[in-house]
Amino acid sequence: MDRIAAMILLLGAFVSMTLFLLALFSVAPIFCSCLCALLYILYYFLANEGTTIHHAQEFENRFWTVFFVLLTMAGIYVKDSPFSVYFESRHSGWGFFVMFIVGYGVHTWDRMVHRKHLTSQVGGLRRGASAAQSLLHLNAHIANSVVASHAGAKAHLTLEEQLERISTCMDNIDQLLVPSTINNFINQQFIMRNEREIISMFEDAQPKTLNWLISHVKLALVFYKIKDHRNFRGQHRTELIELLAVDRVSALTIYSRVLLLRALQLMKLPANARAEHWVRNIILSTHQDDLSKLKTMTDTKGDYFCMNKLIYSDIRSDTVRQDILSHFRKEAAVQQAHMDMGTRKARLRMEQGWRKILSDVDDTLTSSGGSYPAGIDKRYTKKVVYPGVIGLYRELDLGIHGPEEFPSDEVGNLVFLSARPHLYKDFSEKHNFSKFEKLRERQGSRLHTIPSLLAGDLTSGREFMMTNDFEPLARKKFQNFKQFVSIYPEYRHVFICDNGQGDVRAGELMYDQYPRHLDCLFVHLVQDIQKSYGFDPERWRRKGLLKRTCFFKCYPDAALFAATLKPPLIRISGLRRVCQDAVADFEMIVPSQWSSLSQKRDRRSELNQSLGRCNKLLESKGEETVALIESPRQWEDGERVRTTYGIGVIKGFDPIADLYDVEIDWRPLDEQIRDFEKQEATKKDTEKRGILSLNSNQATLQTVVEEDEANYLSPNTSFSKHSSKQSLAGDRDTSSTLPRTSSGNELSFGASGFDRGNDVGSPEPTLDETTASDETSHANTKGGEGGSPVPPSITTKEVGVKRKRSFVQGIVVAKVQGKNITKFTPPTLPKLQSDEKEKTRSKTFSFWATDSVKSAVDNVEASKSKQLLLSPGEKVTTPYGVGVVVEHRKQTNIIVVDMTGPWTARAYLNESIVKREGAGLIGTLLRSFTGVAATSPKRGDSSPSKAERNFPYAVGAKVVSPFGEGKVIRPLSLQIPSSSALSSCSSPEKIDTIAVSLTGWTLRDGSHPTLYCTMNSAKEWKNKIEGKDPPSHRRESSLLSVIGSMVSGTVASFHKIRVPREIEAPTIKVETLFERYYKDGAAVTTAYGDGTVKEFRASDGFYCVSLLMKSGEVFATAYLQEDSMSYRLARGCQEGYPVLTKYGLSGVLQSVNPTTGVHNVIIPSCGAMCYLQPDQVVRPLKAAVGEDVSTKFGDGKVIKYRLSDDKYEIKLTWGGATLYAEAKSFDRIDDRMEYKGGFRMGWILNFFYSREDSKDDGAQRSRSNSFSMLSQSNVSTRSLR
Repeated sequence: MDRIAAMILLLGAFVSMTLFLLALFSVAPIFCSCLCALLYILYYFLANEGTTIHHAQEFENRFWTVFFVLLTMAGIYVKDSPFSVYFESRHSGWGFFVMFIVGYGVHTWDRMVHRKHLTSQVGGLRRGASAAQSLLHLNAHIANSVVASHAGAKAHLTLEEQLERISTCMDNIDQLLVPSTINNFINQQFIMRNEREIISMFEDAQPKTLNWLISHVKLALVFYKIKDHRNFRGQHRTELIELLAVDRVSALTIYSRVLLLRALQLMKLPANARAEHWVRNIILSTHQDDLSKLKTMTDTKGDYFCMNKLIYSDIRSDTVRQDILSHFRKEAAVQQAHMDMGTRKARLRMEQGWRKILSDVDDTLTSSGGSYPAGIDKRYTKKVVYPGVIGLYRELDLGIHGPEEFPSDEVGNLVFLSARPHLYKDFSEKHNFSKFEKLRERQGSRLHTIPSLLAGDLTSGREFMMTNDFEPLARKKFQNFKQFVSIYPEYRHVFICDNGQGDVRAGELMYDQYPRHLDCLFVHLVQDIQKSYGFDPERWRRKGLLKRTCFFKCYPDAALFAATLKPPLIRISGLRRVCQDAVADFEMIVPSQWSSLSQKRDRRSELNQSLGRCNKLLESKGEETVALIESPRQWEDGERVRTTYGIGVIKGFDPIADLYDVEIDWRPLDEQIRDFEKQEATKKDTEKRGILSLNSNQATLQTVVEEDEANYLSPNTSFSKHSSKQSLAGDRDTSSTLPRTSSGNELSFGASGFDRGNDVGSPEPTLDETTASDETSHANTKGGEGGSPVPPSITTKEVGVKRKRSFVQGIVVAKVQGKNITKFTPPTLPKLQSDEKEKTRSKTFSFWATDSVKSAVDNVEASKSKQLLLSPGEKVTTPYGVGVVVEHRKQTNIIVVDMTGPWTARAYLNESIVKREGAGLIGTLLRSFTGVAATSPKRGDSSPSKAERNFPYAVGAKVVSPFGEGKVIRPLSLQIPSSSALSSCSSPEKIDTIAVSLTGWTLRDGSHPTLYCTMNSAKEWKNKIEGKDPPSHRRESSLLSVIGSMVSGTVASFHKIRVPREIEAPTIKVETLFERYYKDGAAVTTAYGDGTVKEFRASDGFYCVSLLMKSGEVFATAYLQEDSMSYRLARGCQEGYPVLTKYGLSGVLQSVNPTTGVHNVIIPSCGAMCYLQPDQVVRPLKAAVGEDVSTKFGDGKVIKYRLSDDKYEIKLTWGGATLYAEAKSFDRIDDRMEYKGGFRMGWILNFFYSREDSKDDGAQRSRSNSFSMLSQSNVSTRSLR
C-alpha cells in the first residue's frame, strides 16, 4: 500500500465516521452530544500522558471508573438514548444498579490489569553473583551470622520463610475484590501492622539476604500497595523506599539496583514527592564500569521502561536530570582517564567492545514489503529478516577483543531507533518487543541480547503522513540519538539504517553534532542512492563522513566493510560467522514468504555475489571460505525448454551460478516449425499403431527411421534419430539389463561434447542428430512411452563430416541463467495484421489513443529540433534529470548538458532524448506565442554570439566581483573537448572556471591576486552591474506567458505532491557545535568554589565565571566548560521541601532553574511566589508556616517557626491547643498527590482525588521551565487562604 492509497483509506474512514455521527445526531442529538464529549475526554486522556492525572495509578483507575459510569449514565438517562426506553418502562432503581455494576467492574478490571503489569517478570537480565547464590549456601551463611551475633528469633528465619512471610503480609494488604482505599479505611491498624512487618524484614536482612529478597519479591507491587497514611509515623511507602534507595543502597548489587529503579518506574515517580531524589541517589552512588552496567541492564529488560524514559520522561525536575547527566559525564571522563593511562581497569575494559549498535527496524532488520508508511523495500516480502543482519549486530557488539562468542552472562548493547510513534503507555512498543522476543527464540541465528527501543512521536509521524516530508522523522531520530549519547558518553556508536526515508539525513546530523562518538554509518540500499533523502556526496566528502559510510545491499558486504575498516570494527573470524549466518537466514525463509521463484532467484544471486566478495578476503587471510547457496534444479537434462535466445535442450546445470548448459536451436524458424510438425505427426502415428511398448526390447519402427532419415540424415549413415533416443533411454533407465557400450557412453549429451575444438573423427553424433534425439526423448519422457535401446552403428568418418556441416546449420551450446528459461512452447510464425478493416478501425480514433497526444507533441518537437538549435543556458529535461544546455553539436547530434538535479555532472547526450523544459502540447503552444523559440540561434549557426565572444570567452573583459573590480586573464575556452577528455569533463569535481585578476587589490610584489570562479558566478556579477537579470530569470510580458507561468506553477505543485521528497537535497542549516546552557548571571558551583556566569564563548564552549568568596566578593575569574560546573543549590535544601528564606519567611522550594540558579519558593502563609538566589535561602525546614502536619496528639498546622531554638509552634485541630515541638516529633502531611485542574472536569475528579477541604482549582505559574506547579507542591490549598 502506497501513500496515496493510505491517504484515501484515511479519508474514507474519516468521511464514514462523520456520516455516522451526523446520522446519529439526526436521530438522537442529546445522546450524540454526550457521546462526542466523552470521546473528546478519552482522546485528551490518551494523548496527554504528561498531565497530572497520569502521575499515579490511583488517578488512572479513578478516571476509568468515572468515565464508564458517565457513559452508562448517558446511555440510561438521556431521553433520546436507544437504551432509555428499556429502563423507563421499569423501576428507576435498575439504572442505578447497572451504573454501580459497571463502575465496580471497570474499577476491579483495571486493578487486575495493573496488578498483572506490576508482577510481570523481568526479561533479559542476568542476576549478579550474590543474588544468584544457592538457597543452601545463603541459609548456611545466615545461620552462621545468627550464631556469631546472637540475633533474635526473626533472624533465624530462612530465605524461604522470609519470602513467605512477605507474601502473606501482601495478601493481607492487597484484597482482590476490595479496593485498597476501602480496605485501609476499614482495617487501618491491621494494614499498618502488615506494612510495618514488611519494612522490618528488609531492614533486618543481611546484605546477601537483602539482595536475594529484592530479586525474588514482587518489589513493584510492594511499593504500590504500601501507602503513606495521614497519621503520625504512617509514611510507610516513603520509609521503605528511603531504606532501600538511601540507607542501604551501598549493600545492593547492580542487579538489585536495576530492579529498584524499575519498581520506581512502575510505581510512577510523580506518585511520591521524593521519588526523583531516590532515583538520583541510586544513580549517583554507582560509579565507572558499574554505572555503565547499570545503565545497560536498565535498557535490556525487554520493556519500554528504559534509561532514556527514566531520565527524559519520568523525571520532571530539570535540576535532578542535570545532576544525573553531569554524573554520567564525570564518570565517563574517569573511565577515559583509565584508558589513557593504561591501568589494570583499562586492560579489563579492553575485553569489551564499548560500542552501542543503533539500528532502524523497518527495511533494516526486517523487510517492510513496500508497505506504507513502514518502508519501500519490495525485494523481500513483509516481516522477512534480512540474511546476516543478526550476525552483524552480534559481531559489532563483540568487537575485535575479548571472546570469540558472545558470553551468556553478559548483556548486549543493541538499541533500535524506530520512526513508529509512541502511543499510550507501551501500546506501540509491545509490538516491537514481541518481535524481538521471537527473534531471540527462533532456530538458527538469533538475537544475542534483548535490545532497547527508542520510538518516535505522533508529531513527526503526522507531519510525514500529511506532507511526505522526511525531515521531521530525521530530526526526531537525531533527537533520540542526542539524548542517548548524553546517557552513554563513555560509549562509541554505529548507526545501521536504510535509505528509504530520513535515516540518511539523521546519520548526517549525528555526525555533525557528535563526530567523535559515531564510528561508522551503515546504509542499507533499498532504492537508488541518488534518491536518498539528505545525501550529497560532495558535502559528505568535505565533512569526512563519506569515508565512514558503507552503502550496501547485502549484510555480508557491510561486515566486509567493518572488517577492512581502519581500525576494524569486527574480526576476520567474525566476518566468516556473519556470512554463515546469512546463509542460514536465507535458508530459513519459508517458500510462502517468496512472492515468486524469480524473486528468490534474484536474492540468492545477490547474496552469493556478496558472499563471493567476502570469500576472497577470507581466502587471503587463510580462513576457511563459506559455501555459497545452491539453486534448486528446475529443468532436467534432455528437457526441451524455451529461453530468451530460442528453443533448446538442457544439457547440464551449475547449482552455484544457477546456469544451465542449453543446446540452442538457431536454425531458421520455418525449419524448426516443419521439424516440430513432423515430430508431432510421427508421435501421433506411433501412438495410433501401438507398436511401442514400455516392456519390449524390439527394435525401433522403420517408419520413424525412414521419416527422420529423409529429413535429417545423409544416405551414407545408418544412425537414426530414434536409435539415438533409444541409447539415451537405455543409459538412464535400463542400465541394469543392458551393458553400456562405448558409443552408448558417448551419447550422454553433456555440454562438453559439443565444443568447437572436438576432433573431427570423434565418435560423437552430429549436432543435428543430437537435437533430434533430444526432442524425441523429451516427447517420449513426457508421453510415458519408452523402448529398448539399439546400439547405433556410426562410422567415424561419416559422423565427423556430418558434425562439421551441422554446426554451420545453427546448433550451439550456451550457458543460460535459470531466470531466462521457461517451459517449452511450440514454435510459431509471427502473425502480421493484414485485415484492412482492423487497420481502419485502429486508426479511427488514434488521436484519443493512449500516449497519442504525447507522441504528436514529440513529433512536433522532433521536427523543430531539426530546424532549431538548443541555445546555451536553456533548461532541458533528460532521462537522468533536469539540466542546462552547454553546447549543441549539430554535426554529431550531441547535446552537452550540465545536470542540475540532486547531483552535479556533465552529460553528453543524443539530441533525441533531450527535450526543452515544459515539452508538451501546452508548452509548445505557449513557446510559439511567447517567442521562446525565437531566441534560439538560426539553423546551422553554431558559432557563439557576440556577447559570448566578448565574455566570458575573451581576455580582458571587466568583471566587478564582491571582492573588487577585476579583469579576465583566463577565459572560458571555446574548444570542443576531445574524446579523451570526456571522462574527465563528466566528473563533478572538474568544472570549467574563469581566472579573474583583481585590479583593485595590489600585493607587496606589485601583482594582483587571482580569483577563480565559475561561468555562472561571473555572469551574475556582470549582469548585476549592468542592471540585467540572468536569462533564466527573464519574464515575458505577453498574456500567454502569464498563463504559461500559472500552468507551469500548477503542474510544479502537483509534481511536488507526487514526487517523493527523498530525491530532493534538503537545505542544510549550519548549527553551532557548542550550545549554551547556563545563562549570564547564573549561580554555579565549580571545583574552585561558587561563582557567577559572566559570558559564554560559542566558538569553543567556554564560560567566563567570576569566583566568589564567602563574603560575596569576586576573587578570581575562571574559564570553564559546561562539564566542569553545575548549578548552585542552596545548602542542604531539596526541591519540594520547606526552606527558610533570608527575609524570615518560610516556604516550599518548588523548583530550581538549573540554567539561572533561581530558586522558586512558595510562601504558604501569604500565597506568594518568590524568585530567590541561592544565598537568599538560609536553611531547610521540616515544615513551613501554614502547612498541615501530623503529630502523635493529632493533626495540626504550623503557625510559627523559631530560628533561635529550632522549635515549631503547631496549632492542633481539636480544642485549639498549641504544641511546641521539635522537627523529629511530627510529620509533614504530603499533599503532592492532590489533583488540581484537569480537562474541564476537575469538579468530578476533585471529588475523588482531593480532601474535603481542598476546593481551590487554581495553579500558580512559575518562571522556571521545570514541571513544578502549585498543584504538585506539598502545600495544602486551604493553607493559602
